[in-house]
Parts: sequence; C-alpha cells; structure tokens
Amino acid sequence: MDPVRSHAITRRSALVLGAAGLTTLTRVAAPARGAAPVRGLTVDPSAFGPSGVSGVLVAPARFGLLGLLDARRAPRLQVRTREHGRAWGPWLALHAGHGPDGGGLPRASDPLYTGPADELQLRLPARPRGQLRLRLVSVGGGARIARRRSQAVAPVPGAPPIVLRSGWGGDGVVPRAAPVFGRVDVALVHHTEGGNLYTPEQAPGIVLAIAHYHRDTKGWNDVGYNFLVDRYGTIYEGRAGGVELAVVGAHAQGFNRLSTGIAILGSFVDVLPPDAALEAVAELIGWKLPYHGTPVTGQVTVTSGGGPLTNHPYGSQVVMQRISGHRDADATACPGDALYARLPALRARAAALAQPIQGHPLVTLTGPAAAPAFGAPVQLTGTVRNPDGSAAAAAPVAIQKVGPSGAWSTIARVQAGTDGAFAASLAWRRAGTLRARALQQVSAPVEVAVAAVLRARVNLPQVAAGRSIHVRGTVGPAQPLVIVVERQFAGGIWKAEQTLPVTPRRGGAFTVAVRMALPGTHRVTVRTAAPGAVQTAGPFAVRVSAPRRLGGISAPR
Repeated sequence: MDPVRSHAITRRSALVLGAAGLTTLTRVAAPARGAAPVRGLTVDPSAFGPSGVSGVLVAPARFGLLGLLDARRAPRLQVRTREHGRAWGPWLALHAGHGPDGGGLPRASDPLYTGPADELQLRLPARPRGQLRLRLVSVGGGARIARRRSQAVAPVPGAPPIVLRSGWGGDGVVPRAAPVFGRVDVALVHHTEGGNLYTPEQAPGIVLAIAHYHRDTKGWNDVGYNFLVDRYGTIYEGRAGGVELAVVGAHAQGFNRLSTGIAILGSFVDVLPPDAALEAVAELIGWKLPYHGTPVTGQVTVTSGGGPLTNHPYGSQVVMQRISGHRDADATACPGDALYARLPALRARAAALAQPIQGHPLVTLTGPAAAPAFGAPVQLTGTVRNPDGSAAAAAPVAIQKVGPSGAWSTIARVQAGTDGAFAASLAWRRAGTLRARALQQVSAPVEVAVAAVLRARVNLPQVAAGRSIHVRGTVGPAQPLVIVVERQFAGGIWKAEQTLPVTPRRGGAFTVAVRMALPGTHRVTVRTAAPGAVQTAGPFAVRVSAPRRLGGISAPR
C-alpha cells in the first residue's frame, strides 16, 4: 500500500497581478534525495471575482506541471497558463482518479501538464469558500535527459526498446518502499491529462515531473504507472521493480494487483492519440501480457479489491477485455473519449504484434516456510528448465534481491545440477524480496521475512532504592525496543511501573540505565516494539531494598 505523507511548509507573501487580491506563496520542503523543484502557491478566495475566475497569478518560479493539494475543496477547478507576455493556453480541468489499492480518497489531484509557464489563472463555478493550495513542478533537464533516449533497450528477449528509469532521471526519484508484486491479467490504458504539444526533448522531463508529483505531493511510494509512452512512440519504465515483473502500481485502485498500467502522455478527450504512441503501446502490450502467460485478446473475469475510486465494490466479479481503459476499472473518464474509442483498433494491432504466450516460468524459486532467525542461513531451492521443458543442466543461476530503489542486485551465484535443480544457503539479516535469474529469465519473486534475535541481561540482581541497574544487550536486525519494569503486589499481582523506549545503536547493541525508585520485588522485560512477531528477553528478577537510614537520614546502599 502506498502511504500518504505530509510535507513541512513555510510561508512568504507575493503580489497577485490583475483584479486578484493577495495570495501567499509557499515552498514545499523537498526530500533529501531526489529533490524535485516543487513549489506551492496558496490562493485566497479574494483572488476570485464574482464569476469564479481569478485574476492573473504569478508563479514563484517557472513550472510545467501542477496539481491541487486538496482536490476535494474544489473538485471542478480549471486552470489555464501562459508564459508572461504570451497568449493563454486552453482551460484544463484537474481530476483525481488514480490511487493505490487499499487507499482512500486522494488528498491531491492528479498532475496536469501545462507546458512551460510562469503565470496562471483559475476558474470555478463560484468563488471558493477557503484557500486553494496548488503544487507547481518544474519540468527541466529535458535536453540533457533526451540525449539518453538512444539508450532505450530491450530488457529481455522479445521486449520492445524501453527507456529505463536511469534514462529519464528516475534514479533520482527513490521509491519510499520496495516494490510489491502481483499478476498481469489485464493491461489498463490511461492518459496523463494536460497539453499534447510537447517536444521529444521535453517528454523525459514530463515523466520525471509526474514521478516527483506522485511521490512527493500525492505521497505514493513511487510513480503510479508501470509504463509511460510519449506521443513520439518512446516507451519509459515507470514504477521501479523490473519491467519484466508484475510490479503493483497505483494507477487503478482496486485492480492494481491484477494489471499493468500504461499511460500515454497527453489528453485525449477530443483529440486522437498519435499513431506512433498507439503503435508503441500495442507493441508493449503484445510483449508484456504474453510474457506473463496472458493472452492479448478476449475477456477475463477479475475480482475487485474495492476502494472509493472504483465503481466495483470489494469482491465483485468484473468482466474486462484483456486490453481495457482505466474507466473500465474505476469511476473516471480516463483515458479520454478519443483514446477509448481507439481501443478496438489497439487490441487488433497488439494481437498482430503479440509474442508467443509463455507458460509457467522457466525458472522457479522457493523460499523457507518460516522466517529464518537473524543471522541464520536461509535455504532456497529452485529449478531451471530449457524452453522445451528439459532440465537446464549446469545452468548458472543468480540469486538477486531488490533494494530500496527498486533495482535488483545479485547476492549469490550457484549452478544447477544435472536435473536442473539448484539450492542456495545465505546468511539472512534483513527481510526482503528475492528472485532467481537464469537463461535470461527470472522466477516469480519470493518474500522472505526475518525473525528478530534479541539478547539482554541485567547487571545487578539487587539494588537499593534510588539506584540504577543497567540493561545491556543486542537485537538483530536493529530496531526499536521497549523495556518494561514491573513491581509485584500482594497476591502475586504484577503492575507496570516503567515503560522505557530504546533505540539501539546501528549494530543493534544497547545499554540503558534504569533507575529503580521503589523498594520491592521487580521484574524487567525487554521486547521489540515493532508490530508483528514480538521477541522478548527476560523477565529478569531484581530485588530493590529500602535505603539504610543513618542518623535519621536515608542513605542509599
């Protein structure tokens, strides 16, 4: 699930030109890594005239993409933009129809590409009752990134050329969490909204701006789409995790886990999508679906995961075309009437370009039935078979683990036996997702958890009231702990006296001084604080004696 996170904001004032009143410009605190030039513009109701149209608003900096932070405050908001001294562009509507599985109503609108601009105007049916907070994203670096377009590669045999994340700057948009994997039963086609008149040099910058907006304004883990395609037919890798894997996106709430999401850059409500873009989408789908064992043609019945953005309740059975539009899954007009009308032709073209359907993966990987303890070996097994089904004797196998950025790295290499089977044993210290790669194929991902190992001790079994004991130990993997001190009362009843949070050092070691204030029989327990399988150490018995009295004065022992 993609968590929503808020951003710290600072305020400063600026002038609004034309008939508008005073607005406040805000700058969003950008993330430390992969920082985007995202700025805020807060518009007061006084900026709007009686007709619901604002005066000319001056942006805090040049931008090319924008969105509304609280889309529910003005669901019918329209915007037009221009560069100072030039003609206005058309009025464009803001929408909020995409979202992760398990999410609620979106806080922010979807991003809207406007083209280069430094002034804007807003329109509503009536003057808003409260402030509107916009997010403006710079679309820069296009010329530099566009030089990498020639680096588009076929990631696996049969795939079309794809510009991977490093080719459009996505390696600077580090996902908030590791990817999650599902299935590819359907290809859902989207449009991204906004202007269609961008150049080949601007297109990679638009992809980068959308990724920043999805992560930093909408608060998603990563860009929502699995793939994006520009009007010139260039395909871009979207959400990290591997273009050949069933990465769960955030493009169609209720159906993300069962689909791959492909968005064409532009708005196709009443404008036909370019032929080059449709051809690229057809080629992409003609590879992607068969690669996952899914036919390109026909229908499939899928189960809705529910959510406020879909018109299919949780658990309902929905019949979809293998190639469907976003509106077939969710309550939205996406991908626009003009593009939606072209889906039959897209299906026919994808069928003509379709690769042979692959059956079960040629490479399998099986992980342990239970989470291994921290530092203990994790046992992995699998098989490698040739395309004809025979055992791939002596085939080299790479065991790979996905990192926080979504990139896969090899952590071990083994060799299959004469029967195609292989086994690997690895010291396991951090939970993660594994896969096996052999013969240019990959296995389905395997999630492997890790059971924490907690060791602790108390330095003194007895201490005078007012003195401290020291609780020492280690926990692996390093994580927050809690020390609970209980005192025994009449009838053998234990009541908590102290609860102390503990943050171990990087290696997992910790030392905590615990002051024992009251005399009596105590017990001390250390436990992990994270939800899930709780590990404990103790309880350790500690006798706290009353302080000695010297000449009527209490003195601790």
